[in-house]
Amino acid sequence: MGTIENEKVTIRRMTRTDIEVVIDLDKKIGGGKSEITYKDMVSLDPGGPLDFSFVAEISNKVVGFVLARLMYMGMPFSEFCVINAIDIAEEHRGQGVGRRLVNEILDKCHDEGIYIVRAIFPEKNEKLRKAVENLGFRRSPVVNYDMTSDV
Repeated sequence: MGTIENEKVTIRRMTRTDIEVVIDLDKKIGGGKSEITYKDMVSLDPGGPLDFSFVAEISNKVVGFVLARLMYMGMPFSEFCVINAIDIAEEHRGQGVGRRLVNEILDKCHDEGIYIVRAIFPEKNEKLRKAVENLGFRRSPVVNYDMTSDV
């Protein structure tokens, strides 16, 4: 598969009107099951001030998306952008759509003076790890520990 010509793919900021389309695309990609819920999407607040999410369109049809958001962490606060999800319709993978989506995030972060972008995903997802590394991400020196509650 070759790279899609730039003029065929449109990358734009995600809006609230894209919620259902993104969930439907995620269901299609996931074989009928979506990892993303309506509640997840509403809490992301597509188009809101902390949202850095984008969709990729070909012929006015959404063929991919990246869900990202600004976060603040630590003391003193560090500002960074977190990519929570990225996916491309099967027929458009390997054609540069994911790279274009990530580049839009990088450009927006640069414009806003944000210099750290993190991609968060399950450690055992080798396929996603390889894809993220191919986009230029490297393992972070930050270690994450979780504690779950029975409540």
